[in-house]
Amino acid sequence: MSSHLFSVFTGHLASGRWRVKQENGIYFLAHPQPFSRRKEFRIGPDQVQGVSVEEDKGNDLRVKVDFTDDRYCRGQIKRDTLPLLEAMVSDTRPIPLAQSQQTRWVIGLSLFFAACIVFELIK
Repeated sequence: MSSHLFSVFTGHLASGRWRVKQENGIYFLAHPQPFSRRKEFRIGPDQVQGVSVEEDKGNDLRVKVDFTDDRYCRGQIKRDTLPLLEAMVSDTRPIPLAQSQQTRWVIGLSLFFAACIVFELIK
């Protein structure tokens, strides 16, 4: 799985650091989600309608990404990330779901409570 940084400034994705990742030959935008059922929020190529370069700053580019339902975002990427975003425009496949981490969360929380109970019994 490869990834490239996409620093979002404004738009419907809010500001933050997203990554352009690839899984099973499909590029998508991903943002980590701690304490959530899934490890990351994903936006797939089926939601990306267009990518336009607004400003060229040498190796960095300021781009606008248009999504379905009149949503968009503006951000900064490295020049080598642009072809990946453009590949998302021509692809209409849905992305695979992010791996569920709910089981690990429940097990971790259960172990914590068990350790607290054991500590109280020993004390």
